[in-house]
Amino acid sequence: MIKYLFVLILLYLSQAKRIKQTYLIRSLRDWHYISKFGAETGEVFYSLTFRFKNVEENDERTIPIQYELFLDEEWPNAIEKSECDRSNVARRKETIQVPVKSEFEFKGSLTAKVRAHLWYFAFSDCEKKIRNSFPVERKVKLEVELHIKNVGGTEFTLEQFGILQIIGVIALIDVIMLIYNGNQILDKQRKYEEFSLPLFLLVITLLLETFSYCFLTIHLWIYSENGAGSLFLQVLSVIFQVASQFSLTMILVMLSWGWQINFSKFDNFELFIPISILIGFFQITIVGVSFIDYDAYYKDHQYEGWVGWLAALIYIGEFVYFMNGLVDTYNKQNTKIQQFILLLGLYGGVYFISFPVLQTVNLFTARYVRYKVMEIGTMLFRTSAILLLTRLFTSKNSIFAQISIENKSFLDRNKDERKQCISVDLLILLYLQR
Repeated sequence: MIKYLFVLILLYLSQAKRIKQTYLIRSLRDWHYISKFGAETGEVFYSLTFRFKNVEENDERTIPIQYELFLDEEWPNAIEKSECDRSNVARRKETIQVPVKSEFEFKGSLTAKVRAHLWYFAFSDCEKKIRNSFPVERKVKLEVELHIKNVGGTEFTLEQFGILQIIGVIALIDVIMLIYNGNQILDKQRKYEEFSLPLFLLVITLLLETFSYCFLTIHLWIYSENGAGSLFLQVLSVIFQVASQFSLTMILVMLSWGWQINFSKFDNFELFIPISILIGFFQITIVGVSFIDYDAYYKDHQYEGWVGWLAALIYIGEFVYFMNGLVDTYNKQNTKIQQFILLLGLYGGVYFISFPVLQTVNLFTARYVRYKVMEIGTMLFRTSAILLLTRLFTSKNSIFAQISIENKSFLDRNKDERKQCISVDLLILLYLQR
């Protein structure tokens, strides 16, 4: 599973708005989709390069290739037609003569005056001139490279506008929470020689998420400059994202089944091993399926279509298990603890239900904003869940501070401090009476 996920990640991360795809000539169809691009109002420039691989050096022929450009308004109609009839609704089509022994780069521009649009690039071989030009036994390949720059020269598509700044702000919030929670752990250790395991696990979750967002921010900045970004930074961002989601899910699940309420140590942690393995598998699956057919024409974000609903189903399953634990713990506790369980259900629900909700909301939003809704929405909900848990673990007035096993010593310490204050007051009063 891990190996499969890694292959999918590499396939996805190799796709940018510097698209490079290779086709085996003998496997060509009549029509091939290349990629899509969200163009802002104004003029957008693109270059389309065709080159043949594994050919004879002295081959002086030129092969005709027809490239086609579709506007989002006509795209649904085009897809419903047969492959060779789609060119009839293309907004632009042109036949390019590509030399066999070299390459041909076609440069063009798109202009939108009224509103932003999605443009779809494709090429066709309906007359089979490409396939009939080379013997079947030869493994000749056609390489297609597409590079697009949006209005103002940026490499970002319309869907990505502003996302670099937003992710940077979220990463900054995570850093602030990380520093705050770290100080809380150190203060408690220094003053009372106590170690808060829930808060420590939350700090680990924050650290993993912060690394993920920082790597993603740097990658997007590089992407804005060269249209490709950094493969290494993207891989690291995905790995830390999976680890962060696993950590947060485990914290919520363990709390729901009575951790820090009925027990604090992991003497019976083997009971959580099967569910931790299952949750880890689900988190890897959620991320893994998002890379399947990432740049397909029908996907406006990585969770578009059936892969998104599969991921939503997994989140709902985790939420059901989480709620099952809450109900079991709720029925065994007093009113005070029941109030905490209801609060935890609300906090956990923010995290588990956010993805299915965003997936549903995207059914009713414009195509060019779905990417932002899903990407930024999941980040904000996950960060909100961590913020709420931070308040739960660090506030002295919270219900958790009053009912958790770990904080009973804290409560006893407060009682002792109050008793000492009363004793001092009595001594002062007796002294004055004398």
